[in-house]
Amino acid sequence: METRIAKGDFYGALSHAPVRAAGNDVDLNIYRGGVETRYGAYRYKAPSPGLVQAGWPHDPKTEWTDEFEIAWTKIGDAGPLCLFIHGVPCNRGQWEEVQRFVGRFCETIAIDMLGMGESSQPRMYGRKDDQDNVGPNELWHWNNDVDYVDKLMQHEYPGRKFILIADDWGSGIASHYAARHNDRLDALIQLDAITFDGYPVNEIQAIGRASQIPNNLEGDAMFAQLFGAFDQTLVQILKTMVWNPAVYSQYKVRLLTFPYVEVDYHRNGAGDGVTDVANSVTLRQNVHNMRVLADRAAILSPALLLPYDAGRNPNGVDYGSITVPSLIAWGEFDNMMPAAQTQRFAHVLGTDDVQIAYIARAGHFAHTDQPLLVSDTILNFIRRVKGRTALADIYIGNEGIWKGDEREMINDLRDIYGVKATSLV
Repeated sequence: METRIAKGDFYGALSHAPVRAAGNDVDLNIYRGGVETRYGAYRYKAPSPGLVQAGWPHDPKTEWTDEFEIAWTKIGDAGPLCLFIHGVPCNRGQWEEVQRFVGRFCETIAIDMLGMGESSQPRMYGRKDDQDNVGPNELWHWNNDVDYVDKLMQHEYPGRKFILIADDWGSGIASHYAARHNDRLDALIQLDAITFDGYPVNEIQAIGRASQIPNNLEGDAMFAQLFGAFDQTLVQILKTMVWNPAVYSQYKVRLLTFPYVEVDYHRNGAGDGVTDVANSVTLRQNVHNMRVLADRAAILSPALLLPYDAGRNPNGVDYGSITVPSLIAWGEFDNMMPAAQTQRFAHVLGTDDVQIAYIARAGHFAHTDQPLLVSDTILNFIRRVKGRTALADIYIGNEGIWKGDEREMINDLRDIYGVKATSLV
């Protein structure tokens, strides 16, 4: 790279004359661009089979298998490695806006949990020989998600440490993963975490109770009838999880209602040329996938996220084993999981390096309310933990003081720190 500024000349980097034509608007195009978004899946062999749909919605046939897919989205090809795990009742698309921004500075991957999004939907998981649902199905405990998360990361990024970022239900997986595989992490980031005795919540309890409906054709008919308004329920749940309900518009919410509700506002997917135009009763609901959600919601409990105790809580989280730097971030107006829970982490994690941050004007799904504020909080934490030159580009924020010379400033800072960013500049 041709050097335009002397090493360490911070005065020169921060004292350019403003570019009058540029104005004072934030210009995020100063950062490295050309960051590709890739989609794929990891083939996972599970410890037990489940009943999955082979090709829904076009082929509704089902089969028993222990070969499942964990769907992923990758953005970015340089910088620290970050894994995003989503909440419920959502999918990895919940993180995509943050992931697209963070992917300019880090190598990122977001996954769908088993049984959600585009990952496989194993109905009656672990119940092939127990279809009457006798007893609890512990395969849906968060600590069992650790298995496929670890195998996926070792397969896709062998030997690499990563930063684990999770919210809501995903934070249950993250807590158990960090406790068991602390040595594989650079840091842990929890956003509005489902944790300690704050779970379950009423919205998800109601879904979980439906798992008691028998798993047969008659039961499916009853389930479909009872869940006929599930699309409305789902949207209303989502709207209560944000500070600004307008972020879930009619179109944007489609991504997060998948795979429970298939929405094409023009077609219904029948493909017969007669009933192909969509209306209120032909937009697809998938009973199979809703039943998977109900089965999982039924088994999760506060004990699974309270601290481990050999005698009193053997399935809990060994928080003392988590010694990596940790960021606990929370939406200022989270009306589901109170922000005061942040302070509990500072006393139970096995590290004194616990940073607490609050996301202004944000609810429980803070990254949906304020994706740039959440991105900023994540990147500043990573820069502190990994160092200024670890990011794939110089990061100078995404709002605030902009005087029009940022294109010159960032190039000078790249030279000073030897950052060779592929840029749109």
